[in-house]
Amino acid sequence: MNYEERVCEKIKKLFENYGFKRYKLSSFDEYSLYSENLSFFGGKDVISFSAGGKLLALRPDVTLSIIKNGRFGKDTQKLFYDEKVYRKTPNGSFAEVSQLGAEVIGNVDILSEAELCLLALKTLSAVGRDYVLDLSHTGAVSKIMEKLGVSDSDKKIVLRCLESKNADEFKRFAEEKKLNKDAVESIVKLMTVPSERARDVLGEISGSIDLSEELKELDEIINFAANGKINIDFSLGGDTEYYNGLFFKGYVKGVPRAVLSGGRYDGLLKKFKKGESAAGFALYLGEICKYTEDKPSRPDAVLVYGGGNARTALIRAEKLRSEGIGLLTAREIPEGFEGEIYYAENGDD
Repeated sequence: MNYEERVCEKIKKLFENYGFKRYKLSSFDEYSLYSENLSFFGGKDVISFSAGGKLLALRPDVTLSIIKNGRFGKDTQKLFYDEKVYRKTPNGSFAEVSQLGAEVIGNVDILSEAELCLLALKTLSAVGRDYVLDLSHTGAVSKIMEKLGVSDSDKKIVLRCLESKNADEFKRFAEEKKLNKDAVESIVKLMTVPSERARDVLGEISGSIDLSEELKELDEIINFAANGKINIDFSLGGDTEYYNGLFFKGYVKGVPRAVLSGGRYDGLLKKFKKGESAAGFALYLGEICKYTEDKPSRPDAVLVYGGGNARTALIRAEKLRSEGIGLLTAREIPEGFEGEIYYAENGDD
């Protein structure tokens, strides 16, 4: 197996170990599902085609399809998936990439959220590189926005400044719109605070805007899943039309953009009139593979049999393999081979 296949199998076993059940999707969805929800998956372009009188799309995201097409009852469901999606690349072309993810749909409580973050951390760890998970909370951002008193169109400007950490642009905008000074100061703090002080700054903001519920939620998640790989970063974004609480992104060394993203998205369920609450995340494994050199697999050892008796060589080779050794048989030592070397003729190791 190549790198992508090995990591994919490892992550799927991880999901199963957490009690998640695999969800298999249909081949295509109607184009309107994605064109009407572009902000949810952060995309601006979808590949569409006509078939049977319908405008269909190559799937750019999996969560939307699960929520639209899934049947959810009273019981909380824990699902995972392994699918191919089509995403636009930085150079403007489209690429097919592997997307793996986990979803909790039904009654999402603090344990479910904390467990999901822990699962996200372990998913990043399975990639085999240095990693970090950045947390934000759209509930806290929404409360500060409400205090600002901005219109829906102006919210997009504020979020853009927050995501780019452009405090100067935001201050100019706030002065022009004569926004609430306390709320403006809160947003500026969120833009400029280093991650190690983000939790304390949120506590300071809570003195004028009640963020006690959001603070408690972040504290419980960090305490539950803390391993030195979690940061608080309010520049992550997350459309408040869909996300209403915890929001996070995962990064791995050597890849210049987030490879994992997720959070709580009750708003999406309300839009489709399904279930009570939901949270989940997606890992774009194909994105990681672009920056990974897939080293060819090599056997643990080689059995050199020269021109000797074939039966003797085969018997010894099978004995070594039965001991769990990955073994290559060869007439001579392969060039550059660095593993164990065995010889069939005389039994010497």
